[in-house]
Amino acid sequence: MANRYYSAIEDFQKEIEKYVTEIFKVYGNELLLRLEEYNLLAHDKNCLESSTAFGYIIEEFLVSKLEIYSKSHTGKEYKIQRTDGSTTTSSYDCFSLLKDIKILVNIKADKKNNNAIAAINTLYEDYIQNPEKAKAYLTLKIHYSIKKSHRDSERKIFVDKISSFFLEEIDFSKGHKQDHRNWSEKEYKSESGRLQVSESFRSERKLEKDKISYENTKKMLKRIANK
Repeated sequence: MANRYYSAIEDFQKEIEKYVTEIFKVYGNELLLRLEEYNLLAHDKNCLESSTAFGYIIEEFLVSKLEIYSKSHTGKEYKIQRTDGSTTTSSYDCFSLLKDIKILVNIKADKKNNNAIAAINTLYEDYIQNPEKAKAYLTLKIHYSIKKSHRDSERKIFVDKISSFFLEEIDFSKGHKQDHRNWSEKEYKSESGRLQVSESFRSERKLEKDKISYENTKKMLKRIANK
């Protein structure tokens, strides 16, 4: 029996990866980060590269472009919308509404093995909110490096590749991995840590297609969040 839920989210995944590939292709997969006329990455000891701000810069660029691109695209209509309010209090950056599924998209800038997804308690709240509406959670990774361009000798962001996966594809029934950040809470709470999903963890815990569903992932997230 075909899994209609999985088929729907898989189609979305293919389409959004196509969107992102075409957006970056316009720039030759090289992005110049400039304020006024100054290249903010010109100096190899700049303060941005090692800061968390850098990830937000890439995420904001891509969300803005996806909003515009998805409105004008003539293929399947997957309109991309940004979250309301700050993404620092949300587990995702943008979303798309299918007929009966809300797909949450978390954009991750990945310079070197960024396995963090989101704070577990925030992810739980976003995923369980309005439980009557089926959801899917897509992590969209932008793998990048910073180096000097052969075109104009400017130091730029190079988009090396993109990859993505759904949380729903992973079997968390035998446990999960997380970090132990406490996000400014006075009392330590394990659910404040960020869920961690490495490539090896994902490949080892891959669910069969017929078992992938919103309900199944919702149950696993409840266990992870101790709810």
